[in-house]
Amino acid sequence: MGYLERLAVRTRAVRSVLCVGMDPQLDALPDGFGHDLPGIERFCEVLLESTVEYAAAVKPNVAFFEAFGSAGIAALERLRRRVPSDVPFVADVKRGDIGTTAARQAVALFDILGCDAITANPYLGSEAIAPLISRADRFAYLLCRTSNPGASELQSLEVAANHRTGAPAEPLYARVARLARSWGAGGTVGLVVGATAPAELERIRAIAPELAMLVPGVGAQGGEVAPVLLHGPATAPPAGGRAGGGLLVNVSRGIAGEALRPIPGAHSGNSSGDVSERLAAAAAEWAKRLQVEL
Repeated sequence: MGYLERLAVRTRAVRSVLCVGMDPQLDALPDGFGHDLPGIERFCEVLLESTVEYAAAVKPNVAFFEAFGSAGIAALERLRRRVPSDVPFVADVKRGDIGTTAARQAVALFDILGCDAITANPYLGSEAIAPLISRADRFAYLLCRTSNPGASELQSLEVAANHRTGAPAEPLYARVARLARSWGAGGTVGLVVGATAPAELERIRAIAPELAMLVPGVGAQGGEVAPVLLHGPATAPPAGGRAGGGLLVNVSRGIAGEALRPIPGAHSGNSSGDVSERLAAAAAEWAKRLQVEL
């Protein structure tokens, strides 16, 4: 079963395109969790346990674990084993390098860590990401138009028309989307497009109607949900025609941040049980906001 099919099965089960992000920061842990690696791991355990029933996928940002060295990677590996087998595991790693290096990255991420999908940087061209998109049962979301404030500095630069391929003069992000349509083994390539750039998202969807999208930027970054649900789902195969249209909408701080605030009806105190209630309530609300018709 390919990644897009597994994602569609899970999306149909939860009726939502919510992707629960894990970006654990020491200064954003609630009371009762140590401000160290064990505290981060325990918080992520509670985050997973509380939210996975609402999630179409989960997405750890690997850098937040790499920062602790080998111990951090070991913690991430333990967390990976806690994710149910029917929930896609998407590693936010933004990899991509010359072919031999990318091949080892693929082994580390797909074979060792057990990722179903990853994020990748297409800046070095198709050669650099070929090992990351050549497996029929794995997937890579290519950075296309990201959600950060400085994204336009490079991604919106105008590139010249290519008369050989027929590509018009267009922003770099649009050229990435156009090229990505011909990359991969079929159904192994998608795009990262930020919710903070709704006009660009609409343009990218028009260029690449068949590619799955991973959309960060809603919630804490200020992106709106409505344009994402309108233009995010693919309208043509391989991602189109499946439950959710291959769309994943990542929410990290919008869920994890709720652990710092009580919710009405929650028990008093700072136990992990209280934190679990807040996280579950936030995930349930986001799943409802990101509900899709099947």
